[in-house]
Amino acid sequence: MKSKKLVIGYAIAVFLLIFVITFNSVCAITQFDVKFETSSAGATASAKTVQERLDAYLKKSFLFFKEKNVYNVVDKVCEEDGTYLEVLSVKKTFPNKVTVSVAERYEKYVFSVNGKYYTTDTEGEILAVKEGEEGKANNIGGNNIEIKGFTFAQAETGQIITAEDGDMFSVLMTLLNTTADEKLGGIRGRIASAEYISRGSGLTVKDDLFVFTFTEGIKIVLEHQNIVDGEANPITIEERQKCLADAIDLYNGLTDSQKTFGYIFSYKQSDGSTACFYREEEFENE
Repeated sequence: MKSKKLVIGYAIAVFLLIFVITFNSVCAITQFDVKFETSSAGATASAKTVQERLDAYLKKSFLFFKEKNVYNVVDKVCEEDGTYLEVLSVKKTFPNKVTVSVAERYEKYVFSVNGKYYTTDTEGEILAVKEGEEGKANNIGGNNIEIKGFTFAQAETGQIITAEDGDMFSVLMTLLNTTADEKLGGIRGRIASAEYISRGSGLTVKDDLFVFTFTEGIKIVLEHQNIVDGEANPITIEERQKCLADAIDLYNGLTDSQKTFGYIFSYKQSDGSTACFYREEEFENE
């Protein structure tokens, strides 16, 4: 009787072993469908490396393959190459297909914080932190826009950059990511820096400035008087966008020579209208 049970147990074990081997064979990964959205040469090369490393999972168990493996591969390649790729999605399709979507993340801004330079994407998420001369290079040939005039909190890669004057910081970034981006067809390589300046003289006049320095040399200065003759003169984000749009229209009409010097001044007047003019002289914050 005992011998019969051993034979049955052995038969079951053999059956299960054969079943597992057969099932794993049928359910082995046979296709990695990876879709990349990249434009820079570095990211394109990284995408090729990612594909090669994911292909190493071919013929391995579909059931035991974890989505985390894809994220680990992408993170490792980006760390090695100094590029920025983001995994948008990972989908396993039974019995043997894995579909992955990966897109390039683009540098756009750089912030100086206690000798360190924080490079971020459009949303302000930190992509890299660099120090010294390496940081001063402003990354990728100086095409990123440096944001000045705020006190920024220290942060780490993956976090969102924050400033003490959060309201004005938000206004400036909105102007850059909407009006400036749309009117200029992209601001990387067009605007070198954007600075916030708060100034005033008692209760008579208190105004703030946004100064956009273009790569050619000219500046656009947006001014708003918060208090005029003791009366509040509030301005909406839409009015600021109108001031900037008018200034960029004026900028686009200048000659190449005029764009190398001087500044364009745009502001909301006390009656609610906007005014804009160009001056062939160095802008001085007085």
